Amino acid sequence: MIKILHTADMHLDSPFTLMDSSLSEARRADLRSAFSALMMYVKDNKIDILLIAGDMFEHEYATKETISLVMKEFEKVPECRIVIAPGNHDPYTPSCVYKKCSFPGNVYIFTEPSLSVFSFDDIGVDVYGYAFTSSVMERNPFSEHKPAHSDRINILCAHGDTSSPISKYCPITEADIADSGFDYIALGHIHTGKEPVKTGDTVYAYSGCLEGRDYSEAGHKGALYGEFIKDENGFRYSIKPVRFSRRRYASHRLNVTGAHTAEEVTEAVSKKIIDKGYGDDTLLRITLEGNVSPDLVITKSRIESEIRSLYTFELIDRTLPLYDAEVLKNDPSVKGAFFEALLPLLESGDPEQRETAALALRYGLAAIDNNDIIDF
Repeated sequence: MIKILHTADMHLDSPFTLMDSSLSEARRADLRSAFSALMMYVKDNKIDILLIAGDMFEHEYATKETISLVMKEFEKVPECRIVIAPGNHDPYTPSCVYKKCSFPGNVYIFTEPSLSVFSFDDIGVDVYGYAFTSSVMERNPFSEHKPAHSDRINILCAHGDTSSPISKYCPITEADIADSGFDYIALGHIHTGKEPVKTGDTVYAYSGCLEGRDYSEAGHKGALYGEFIKDENGFRYSIKPVRFSRRRYASHRLNVTGAHTAEEVTEAVSKKIIDKGYGDDTLLRITLEGNVSPDLVITKSRIESEIRSLYTFELIDRTLPLYDAEVLKNDPSVKGAFFEALLPLLESGDPEQRETAALALRYGLAAIDNNDIIDF
């Protein structure tokens, strides 16, 4: 039996440009910590092969500090064979980290866009792969090649895209996989980890990213641990996910229709947090929706003061005022005049115009009453 750990899409030193500078640096530190945790797992579990299926680095932003950390961690596990297939964010180019730095002897890096192999005779495993040598790769290097030794455990470590046959990031089809002859294909590029799938005689999986970088990469992240056996009874495997992420992103749309007070909104937000089990590891975004009283003032700072258990909290207000048209029509004050001016847009056949006018009505009424509105 051999033990593998399959990871990809670490994007070490990712800039996290959507955050303030201090939080961006904290998240980059989280990424490095997740990588160190992964390497500790390799050591503690005596992993035979660590497969890194592309985008280990964010090429343009890789720092000496992070590169030094990677080297030290790799040196701590000399018995583990570390195989790297550069991806579209860390392609093998003359100026890349892989070319300019001297990696430990237990690290094996694919350097060409054509299929090649690293053979580990002592454990009966061949690991095939290829490297992106630019930010795009419009053909699949393994579609017309098969493993040379069917009696070995044959693994493909690769960066590629199974979502589109015309992808610029190495398009891979189900037919390519089924006809490949590999026992296991360790993929990178798609950041959402997926359950292993068997197509033909080949098992393949995306490990997903090691640490989410924005709200599109929600949930806990990690790698895939596998145990492989190949003998006269064929190829047998066991694969399970292992969490390594320090934090998790989460976003929810929360309907607060009928709310009359900020306390009701805060209570709804708090209930969502409790129900989902979110804590200080969570970067949460809540988008409020629904129809609420025009007099309701949703103040972000007030709600945030009640929500203290999260790593970060972002509130977006998309609620619309549930106004009483008759009352406003007959209001002799500036409120009535303001409503009359917006009425043609509020009754427009264009949904976008109606929504914009409804928001303008709410903000205008709040301003007339000297109330603040949420800043988003």
